[in-house]
Amino acid sequence: MATAAASRTERRRRREDVRAKLVEAIGELAAESAFRDLTVDVIARRAGLSRSAFYFYFRDKHDLLIAAAAEVADDLYVEADCWWHGQGEPGALVREALTGVASVYARHGRLLGLAVEVSTYDPDVRAFWRSLVERFVDATAEHLERERVAGRVGSLDPRGTAESLVWMAERCFWLFLASSERSVAEVVDQLAAVWMAAIYAERAGDGA
Repeated sequence: MATAAASRTERRRRREDVRAKLVEAIGELAAESAFRDLTVDVIARRAGLSRSAFYFYFRDKHDLLIAAAAEVADDLYVEADCWWHGQGEPGALVREALTGVASVYARHGRLLGLAVEVSTYDPDVRAFWRSLVERFVDATAEHLERERVAGRVGSLDPRGTAESLVWMAERCFWLFLASSERSVAEVVDQLAAVWMAAIYAERAGDGA
């Protein structure tokens, strides 16, 4: 029994290792080639694997792109959570969350930019990207509702405000960080000012 369990564990470890190599390969290739020029052969070779190994884990290169972007998305979500559930001065928490998210985006800008690009014509990638951003919208709307109930913000619409702010941030990250056109600090300064004005300015004006 112990031998069988060890064998299963080893097979699982090998599967995870192969999958990780493919995810890493497309992340590297995203910085070097246009997505349309990437083939399964090219990706598999970069990972040091065969075509058959690729197709064991992924349906096609779009499926792999989704998997790679999803791993980065988890890191983005962790960074944003310091505002949603953190304790402290709202302005500092907003800036900390935006800085964390922007820093992760900048490190993986080409890969995430590729996902945005492909989402304009591939329905599966489009659905994935929409659900990724909506996850942030949902969490932000829930936090704004908690802030409203606690009296820390004025009479805003939590859902509508969250949709506007999150999608605005997503576009700014894509336009300015994926291309390295602006620094993380510049983008965070711009976004933090708008977020604070949209969320907390009314209560600040009331002296709350």
